[in-house]
Amino acid sequence: MSQRKYITATIFIIVCTTSIFATLISHEVRNLQNYMGYIAENGKSALFHEEFINQDIAFRLSRAFSKQATSGVNGEEKAKLLCEHIEKVGAISGFNLVARTIVNLEGTLQTRNPDCEAWSRDVPALPVVNETETAASSKYTFSNYTGYTFNNTRYYIDLAHNYIYINHLVNTFDYAFSNWLVADKDGVNIVRSAHTITIDDRALEDLIHGENIVSHIYTDGYTRQNIISMITPVFLGGKIKGLLITDINIHDLATSFVTPDRPLLWKFLSLYVTDNTTGGNIIFHEPVVKSRDAINYQDDMTQYYTLHGKLDAIYVVIANVWLILLYVLTTWLLVRYARQQFIRQKSLSRDNVTDAMTGLYNRKVITGELNQKIQSLVERNIPVTVIAIDSDGLKRINDTLGHHMGDKAIQSLGLALAQSIRKSDYGIRLGGDEFCLILIDNNLARSRDVITRVQGYLQTIDTEKMVAFSWGSYQMHAGDTLEVAMLKADELLYQHKRSKYKDRK
Repeated sequence: MSQRKYITATIFIIVCTTSIFATLISHEVRNLQNYMGYIAENGKSALFHEEFINQDIAFRLSRAFSKQATSGVNGEEKAKLLCEHIEKVGAISGFNLVARTIVNLEGTLQTRNPDCEAWSRDVPALPVVNETETAASSKYTFSNYTGYTFNNTRYYIDLAHNYIYINHLVNTFDYAFSNWLVADKDGVNIVRSAHTITIDDRALEDLIHGENIVSHIYTDGYTRQNIISMITPVFLGGKIKGLLITDINIHDLATSFVTPDRPLLWKFLSLYVTDNTTGGNIIFHEPVVKSRDAINYQDDMTQYYTLHGKLDAIYVVIANVWLILLYVLTTWLLVRYARQQFIRQKSLSRDNVTDAMTGLYNRKVITGELNQKIQSLVERNIPVTVIAIDSDGLKRINDTLGHHMGDKAIQSLGLALAQSIRKSDYGIRLGGDEFCLILIDNNLARSRDVITRVQGYLQTIDTEKMVAFSWGSYQMHAGDTLEVAMLKADELLYQHKRSKYKDRK
């Protein structure tokens, strides 16, 4: 009998520890899946960072050209002096064609335009192309990495005077940017030249209308590597004067994916980007050892590119050696205690910010951290709308039908609110019959759709037709705090309530 009890107890212990082990392993795999999302976000940040730099340089270059255009006689004299130092390599003219001869110009200027005095007037403005001012970019929320400097190839193509300026020295004997250089005084054919770097027609149309665009993945004729180009128009006098192009350095972009907090994971990670149109790939990183993929992750980085991340099973095993040892060596009591503490802690954390009556958040969810998150979204021009909601006639329901019916009315309204918003939104019961909705990426017009959905749900679940509510909707502006937005939404709510009261009178 005792042996049977022992076997039963042993089986029970094995079943319990195995179940807990499987649960914790599954949880760890989900954490790793989420971590892959964090890695992807860093890569997106790098692209946004490059886009910001490209647009910033294009803007400053436009200002420099505008200033140079008003330099008058002084500018003409400088142009003539520069033309005295013009260089030639075959049919190519320009400056710094082989080595640096123009002190104030760090890169190389190539052209087939023989009218030197026309394009040399632009030369004093061109050093702007080499000024990235990356130190200032840390204040932008999409730049969440620091500690390294990009070394991308950046060049400016002037459509007005038909020349190209590259931000570093290029030996023209070895390479000339023929697809952007123009002979016989013809203008640059944007369509033809853009197609050489795989820009599709819709993006090209956007570029012609002044939009910043991104190319597909293509093999660069200069570096012979797969690259991505960002193209920003440069304006002068309201018209496009030229194009600023940044060829994204893949090594630097790959650096943004590195996981310094998990160096071992990096050794077992495979990362590459696929061009959704051309099918081309850019490999950012390959694992040191390859067995089989335990985690596969995909994320759309832009409309053109899909990021693929694959984590090898060896890392999952290594990362969970402690858990395997715990499973083998610890007792059932300790494992059970640890699991109970985990469940208890998770339950307390959830209950702390959850309203017991409606299942919505309670007031405790409104923290300084949430306020900072909301303000950060607003500063990035992501619309955030706050809706204040107040039940109508709750006191009358309590007095005439009883408090249990008042509670039912609150529960019905809370359920309708919960069913009408997304997971990314916040539904909060502030207390009593007062509610608040925080809608992420929703403007005022779309917030009215939420109210319509709430009213629709109430028609279905409020069979007694006793629930009515007033509301006020306010879209946050830059500088608004969550507290200010809630107060303004409250003011609009009471305006709505007073207007309903007047209508009844």
